[in-house]
Amino acid sequence: MVQMERQQAGTEVFVPCLLASGRLTQFSPLTEPAMPSSSSSSRPALIRCDLTLPHYFGYAPAPMVDTRPVIPRHDPRGLFMRGEFGIKEDGALRPIVAHNTTHLDVPFHFIEAGADLASVLNRPEWPADRPCLARMVWLAPGAQQDQPPGCHTRDGVAYRESITAEHLPPVEELRHFEALVVMTGFGRIMARGPESRFTPDADGSYHVPHLTDSAVERILASGVRLVALDSTTIERQTGTDPVRFGSDAHFSLLGAGSPVLVVEGLGGAALPERLGFSPQECVLQVVPRRVNAAGADAAHSRVFFYCYRGDPQGRALRQLAAMLNAQELHG
Repeated sequence: MVQMERQQAGTEVFVPCLLASGRLTQFSPLTEPAMPSSSSSSRPALIRCDLTLPHYFGYAPAPMVDTRPVIPRHDPRGLFMRGEFGIKEDGALRPIVAHNTTHLDVPFHFIEAGADLASVLNRPEWPADRPCLARMVWLAPGAQQDQPPGCHTRDGVAYRESITAEHLPPVEELRHFEALVVMTGFGRIMARGPESRFTPDADGSYHVPHLTDSAVERILASGVRLVALDSTTIERQTGTDPVRFGSDAHFSLLGAGSPVLVVEGLGGAALPERLGFSPQECVLQVVPRRVNAAGADAAHSRVFFYCYRGDPQGRALRQLAAMLNAQELHG
């Protein structure tokens, strides 16, 4: 595969690439997609979408992330280095964690005896950093006048807040996939940038999308090994000082006999409009940061999914997934 990426004014611009299996069109949440030309092959078009947030998110009283020059540039051709740090509203500095942008949670995040980041990377039995077949579920409410039960509106953006088993595919269907991606529409809020940090309502709730007990039970029954959500957390969060959750979703998934990895902070809420359709299946790939993996509970991650245009039966997608299976990748 020949792939070209360039940076322009801090925005990632994707250029179409050629694959042996067909055409590849790449989509970034920040830029206009490069559509395939009419003279291209009639084979299904492979599309690569980036679900990674381009910035950190925050909600009071959690610290925001700021940047400062470590080595300021004193000449147009001089050395420059920038550092990142957490800063609270009172100006106090605080270490940066992996959890306030797109990231992967591993069992050690909640379970002392659970696998840390080093234990799940480059392991064929874990879909932590290799492509896997995923089922996608799009739950953002439409523009209807009456908000459906279980949805919430913040800053003019309506999204699915409470995710129950009835919002997910049946267990028998999910058993054909290694991963589940749930898109609630909340990514539109996180994508607005750090200035969109939000506060709880009078009841103490942040109203972030979360998995209910019934959704967690369905995921565990299906054998899915990774679940990804466009939310700050998979829990019903009621406070942050100290952190308080209204459920045991993390404990249940990360502490299961066959642990389910968790990806939080997905972007890409506007992709259905950009693509012209809502993919129901994809090949998902999470690319976690590897540095300091021993003892790490989570990692900042890039998240991509691949789907095909003009592949209604999913044959091309399954061929792609078969080529990228764990046995082939890990020998």
